Amino acid sequence: MKSDFILEIGTEELPPSCIREGLNSLKVLLEKNFLENRIKFDSFSSYSSPRRMAIYTKGVSNIQETAEKSITGPPKKIAYDPDGKPNRVAIGFAKNLGIDAEDLEEIEIEGKGIYLGKKMIQEGKKTADILPEILKSTILALTFKKQMYWGDYGTRFIRPIRWLLAIMGSEVIDFKIENIRSGNITFGHRTLSTAPIEIGSVQQYFTKLEQGKAIVDPNSRKKMIYDQIKSIEKDIWNNKYKAIVDEKLLKEVIDLVEIPNVLIGHFPEAFLYIPADILIEAIKYHQKYFPVVDSRGNITTNFLIVQNGIKDNGDIKKGNERVLRARLSDASFFYEQDKKHDFLYWQEKLKGVIFYFGLGNMNEKQKRLGEISIYLAEKINKSDNKKLLKDLKDASAMCKCDLVTNMVVEFPELQGIVGREYSMERGYDESVSKAVFEHYLPESAGDRLPGTETGRIISLADRADTITGMFLMGKIPSGSEDPFALRRKASGMVRSILDGEYDIDLKDLIKFCSSLYKKSYETKESDDNKMIEKIFGFITARLRFLIAASNKKMDVFDAVLGSGCSSLKDIDLRQEAIEDYMSKRDIKSIVWPMSRSQNIITGKQPGPVDPGLFKEKYEKELFEALQKIESSIYSFIEKKEYFKLLEEMSRFGVTVDKFFDEVLVMERDDKIRANRINLLKEVVDLYSSFADFSLIVIDADTK
Repeated sequence: MKSDFILEIGTEELPPSCIREGLNSLKVLLEKNFLENRIKFDSFSSYSSPRRMAIYTKGVSNIQETAEKSITGPPKKIAYDPDGKPNRVAIGFAKNLGIDAEDLEEIEIEGKGIYLGKKMIQEGKKTADILPEILKSTILALTFKKQMYWGDYGTRFIRPIRWLLAIMGSEVIDFKIENIRSGNITFGHRTLSTAPIEIGSVQQYFTKLEQGKAIVDPNSRKKMIYDQIKSIEKDIWNNKYKAIVDEKLLKEVIDLVEIPNVLIGHFPEAFLYIPADILIEAIKYHQKYFPVVDSRGNITTNFLIVQNGIKDNGDIKKGNERVLRARLSDASFFYEQDKKHDFLYWQEKLKGVIFYFGLGNMNEKQKRLGEISIYLAEKINKSDNKKLLKDLKDASAMCKCDLVTNMVVEFPELQGIVGREYSMERGYDESVSKAVFEHYLPESAGDRLPGTETGRIISLADRADTITGMFLMGKIPSGSEDPFALRRKASGMVRSILDGEYDIDLKDLIKFCSSLYKKSYETKESDDNKMIEKIFGFITARLRFLIAASNKKMDVFDAVLGSGCSSLKDIDLRQEAIEDYMSKRDIKSIVWPMSRSQNIITGKQPGPVDPGLFKEKYEKELFEALQKIESSIYSFIEKKEYFKLLEEMSRFGVTVDKFFDEVLVMERDDKIRANRINLLKEVVDLYSSFADFSLIVIDADTK
């Protein structure tokens, strides 16, 4: 028999930024606990609104699955006396299990022998009987970035828990957290439906909450908002105006309302002189409204408000208009104040803004960004592009200046946008202004990348500078702790390098960044090589994540890294080449010869090869083939003709295999044996110049 199950955690209003995080954790933990407790189910679904997180589980088995468990005790050889009867060891073990020694069974454990034990059948309990403890432990295991206590209780949660609903079929699952006992009572909209709502069965949950003016499905609320906006655009504005619906803002607004109602607001036309992008961002991210543009894309005095309710008598519209008018008045004032200054003024002010204690100020950081940007331009063969070099110099000298403008101090979310608009107003080239904004991109994992060469290079420089500086000061992320968002910055570096197809040596870049710091500051990390390897490993870990997410072969990635290649673009190209080769050719002809050679030289101390010590025909042939192939392999690497390189290595593998078939490497003569090991070391070095092929996993499906 199966029943549906619903769990709802009712709270004070939850911050939108925490709802998705908490809901995902709740779903993952509860599903894990169901599986660990042998509770079968058909599906898990999650729902939320500002005052609740809920999990709906369809088709939950009413009885746990029966399980067979083997309990092993002493080895058989010590459990019997000379007459073959159970001794005290066996009898004591059986007593602990509550059975007679004669009921013990012989259980063979691979690699260890035969032991005494008993296969016990664990009968399944009623699911409803074990759910209380599962639900309580799941809720208490939830963690958030910011948590709070309430009352005099010891439980921490994102917001105070006000009610718990837990029903399986029509049966209440009874448990208690602090002063809150679970039941079949929930609550609808805070002001539109204040009375408790009794849920008689799981099937009533969604319909009764909807009657209580609470839509618990975020996708339904999203559709309601979209439909109302489209209706306004068509029926009221006759398609002359269009709302700017930003997905990031929409997601936040969805989590602010339990039932959405879209209203039209207006602000005074006098504010339209503020640069459009600044105006739009102020409307969107500070006040959570949707700006509106006309058919030509110009900002209008209309904006859309999403009310948490179903009807407005005019007060909500007027209140929101009053709030936005005040914020735009602030923006206008700060804009007018900023118009009195230029970038030289802000550059001077940056001297008073600390980048990080011990690593100077933001003005000095800007100067480093200029040097790193020129270095990168040279490494990607753009040093002869005078326009690019000038743009890099100009953009890097002003990219952080908007941090000290009045506008960004008041509206931090306008960082980058203000810098772009102010630089355009002051006559800088469009490519420079765009770069000032784009150097902050990407801001998150799925965010857009810089669209200009100048922006991409300064973005890379900024991230490389910050990561290097923090590592030099010992501020290395550990576990979930990453206060400077270095993982996100490293991920942005990886994406930008691959997007720009920049073939740059990452270790050299890190070394250059480190040298700029060490010229001016004392750092905690003194071993340059050790620090470079740490940072390189930290950044390539982000590349590893991207490779895994794209379903590429991780063993191939590890093989390429094993070559010592430190260009992310080249690592990616080599990975693609090997996977392409594996889909068309037999990779074993490369993997096995290298692996055999690798196994022989492991732990040995190789030296130079002495051709005068060759005795066998096939060791001479291998040496000659090695001499011949080396130049072509390094030529292929230089030209990045990697498929041809792999074909050449495959042909070379025939010679290596012949050597192993015909030559005894471990010759009794010490000098000859050492010389053959030295020869194989050069063979391994040749393969390793492209990848450590011994790390590629060969299975039944591998060609």
